Amino acid sequence: MLATITTIRHVAPALRIAGVMRGVRYPWGQNYSTNAGDCTDGYVARTRRLFQDTRPALPQFAVQGEKIKPILNPSQFYSEMKVNELSEALRNRPGLKLNLLLDSLRGTRDSGKGSSASLLYPLLKAYPNQVRIAMYHTPDLSGFLKQIMPPRYNEGIGLMHMKVYAFDDILIMSGANMSHDYFTNRQDRYIAFDNKDISEYYCDLVSTVSSISYSLQDQGNTYSLRMGSTVPDPVNESKQFKLHAAKMMRAFLKRWSTLRQPPKDASYDTTLYPLIQMGPFGLRQDERQTLSVLDHVLHENDHEEPAKLFITSGYFNFGKRYTEAIINTKTADVCLIAASPEANGFFNSAGISKYIPPAYTFIEQQFFNDAKAVGNAERIKIEEYQRKGWTYHAKGLWVYPPRSDLPVMTTIGSPNFGYRSIVRDLEAQLFLVTSNRGLRKSLHEELCNLRGHTYPVTDETFKAPERQVPVWVGGASRAIRTML
Repeated sequence: MLATITTIRHVAPALRIAGVMRGVRYPWGQNYSTNAGDCTDGYVARTRRLFQDTRPALPQFAVQGEKIKPILNPSQFYSEMKVNELSEALRNRPGLKLNLLLDSLRGTRDSGKGSSASLLYPLLKAYPNQVRIAMYHTPDLSGFLKQIMPPRYNEGIGLMHMKVYAFDDILIMSGANMSHDYFTNRQDRYIAFDNKDISEYYCDLVSTVSSISYSLQDQGNTYSLRMGSTVPDPVNESKQFKLHAAKMMRAFLKRWSTLRQPPKDASYDTTLYPLIQMGPFGLRQDERQTLSVLDHVLHENDHEEPAKLFITSGYFNFGKRYTEAIINTKTADVCLIAASPEANGFFNSAGISKYIPPAYTFIEQQFFNDAKAVGNAERIKIEEYQRKGWTYHAKGLWVYPPRSDLPVMTTIGSPNFGYRSIVRDLEAQLFLVTSNRGLRKSLHEELCNLRGHTYPVTDETFKAPERQVPVWVGGASRAIRTML
């Protein structure tokens, strides 16, 4: 299944997270012991104010840090998901409800072994009163464009890209889809939360987006897609659909906009801020708040020592405003992590898509040269993930305060920080701010686990014969950058 949001009520997986801590390797030649003391209370408080002093108000949830666990690899992710047990759970528990939300373009594309819709159809047929399957279709692929764009390439116009999995009071936020490679050898990120309130927020998000999506319907021996009678069709009534969808999503945000005061219990030491980004509907929460965080981290000059910011994305294609903020950093050291060409899912693919990795190389080299041009080559570093037989799809950021060896903030969710995430796709992002030292160590370990398979990018990287980009690819990457 691809590009999936799942909510399952009354089924909760156990959390089995293990790992070995090791010191972080800083690309600027520093090495901080994980036993070093740090004073971060003031930094955490200022960071939280970035989210509290907003209008309209953002939802926030106070959580105990020990109830949040990063998952480190695809096999652990698969173990937590218990995908194969869905049918058995539905059979044994007639009161169980299963809601699945997928992207319509990806979900109906036949990979040669069937589509996500055809694979899920028997589940709907067997349990029609328990299973609901919704398929979101972007309103930007309509009319003549819908007729001429072939499958797979039409996904560049826009997707339901959120990756959220809720099981009763357990929420798993991720950037991973539900398919074989994401359970085996495609590295992504995944964090599990044991908290009823945040799980309910995402269940409501699933229901709201599902209400503006096609519904998978049983037609006897096959299935069909049907839109609700009160919802304009996104393909045939694109403008009307956008207005209706924007209204529905703003109503959702209003329901969750009341600030929740944290409990007086000091054990609630972690704050969660869920955000959405839905460019087609004019909703840009995540972009606005990400820029606020970048400005806070990259340009605050209250400290003699620099803060440290790590940002990872499977695809090196940061939005213009993100790029400008990073390149012009004044007070923080930045490390950007992306997939090497070999770790890109399109590496050596058939047809024109095999030129997608060179397109990202072109964009990465431009960024690299721009950082040097403004005199920030020593402050800004780039690393590429390369692991034999693996691809890379992780995204998120970690913020380390000045003189600290552990992060106090991370993000987890679907955005790649690129143009598509900002303008075209439906995205869900969660910002996490914490003073819990155990959780901070776990987040540090997660980053170390990713960086255990990276190497630094230098001038020599782009001189290698295999990294030479055809001239036409450079030109094409500029033309289609918002679709990458």
